[in-house]
Amino acid sequence: MPKINKLPTEEELFAKFSRQCAMKECAPADIKLKVMRAGLDNDTAERIVDRLIDDGYIDEKRYVRAFVHDKFIFNHWGRRKIVLALAQKGLRGSFVQEILKNIDDKEYISVLTDILRTKAKSVNAATEQERFYKLLNFAVSRGFEPDVAYKVLETVLDSDDSGS
Repeated sequence: MPKINKLPTEEELFAKFSRQCAMKECAPADIKLKVMRAGLDNDTAERIVDRLIDDGYIDEKRYVRAFVHDKFIFNHWGRRKIVLALAQKGLRGSFVQEILKNIDDKEYISVLTDILRTKAKSVNAATEQERFYKLLNFAVSRGFEPDVAYKVLETVLDSDDSGS
């Protein structure tokens, strides 16, 4: 006898996602998408997300804080890439900018300097100008602001030239 796929109930999904959200921070849009993939409609998905928010399982500010921290510290993303990733999850607003301001500028420059020094060792270019622009493009693709990347890159290449 063929097995009949039974859709989960709203309560079953609420229980599942409350456990998941208790273990790690989740974005409301991600949970809503997962509920809809389980076969439930948009209204049900919104009700589940609203309950998770009301019960404290989902907190957008807490999620953004954790996301910004992790993407900066572990992935070495710049502010621009972090903002774009959060926008894709439907998280925009002044609180995103406030949390991004908490990234220490010295640490931001230090991370950028480190990734540029590491990348500079593996960049192949015919001229120094080409090398400079390849590294600049790399930094911008990681989400660092072009003007900040430009200044840091000048420092990194100057120290490489004087050190060799």
